[in-house]
Amino acid sequence: MDRFFILTNDSKDPDHSFTKEVMEYLEGAGCRCEEVHTWQEQICDQAGPDLAGACLLVLGGDGTVLDAAARLKGLTLPVFAINLGTLGYLAEVERNGWKEALDKLIADDYELADRMMLEGTQAGRNNTAYALNDVVISRSGALRLISINIYVDGQFLNTINADGIIVATPTGSTAYNLSAGGPIVEPTGDIIVITPICSQSMYARSLVFSASDQIILELAHSSHGDDNEAEASFDGRRMMLLREGDRIEIRKSERITRMVRISRQSFLQTLHKKLYRAEGFY
Repeated sequence: MDRFFILTNDSKDPDHSFTKEVMEYLEGAGCRCEEVHTWQEQICDQAGPDLAGACLLVLGGDGTVLDAAARLKGLTLPVFAINLGTLGYLAEVERNGWKEALDKLIADDYELADRMMLEGTQAGRNNTAYALNDVVISRSGALRLISINIYVDGQFLNTINADGIIVATPTGSTAYNLSAGGPIVEPTGDIIVITPICSQSMYARSLVFSASDQIILELAHSSHGDDNEAEASFDGRRMMLLREGDRIEIRKSERITRMVRISRQSFLQTLHKKLYRAEGFY
């Protein structure tokens, strides 16, 4: 790689001192560097048609990577993240190893891994959004349970009464899905996980489906008599307001996020390390 578009989380590097250090290091190695900003309508407006040998270098945490994935708008520009946050499941390297990591990118000593994304469309409206991690439907307004009808490939499956529901990709299985008790999935897998959030039923469990299945979530009639309202969020950002009877159609997207890998560690080794750090063991 010899061309880098750098996206920095301003809260993690407020004076951009680390960003400047990274850019100087890359330019000293003969690479082209260009900063991009989260407020741009499309993160790669400056990229032009020729992206050979280019990479989007993310300096931040998982939230910054998710923001980048949304703004790529289907452009398969490889993404490499240096973690400036806490856990950083989506980051390939920690801050203390950034020089060695960039040396590998410059020397083309890396692999590419494609991560599936979801797209959700609000039925009856021209309103579609995309997610690398998850689509979450959660209650809006009063602290009451919401009722959600689940359909898979057009067939009614079940109604859940809960605080909400998560539809996650394998990449998103270690995010909100994990906190809600859902299963951890190998990130390059090709499946969809549905996990209720604080369900009223003690028998409510996560469900795993093929990525070829279409999931429809419908906001059902409220048992408490008031209008049922909820919000659908995509990777915690894009919101859709739902009222009783509204549906979100969720499917595997043709878009992908292409991640750069330099580590020879397996997913299980990485997972072990991240989980133990989260629990404060080291």
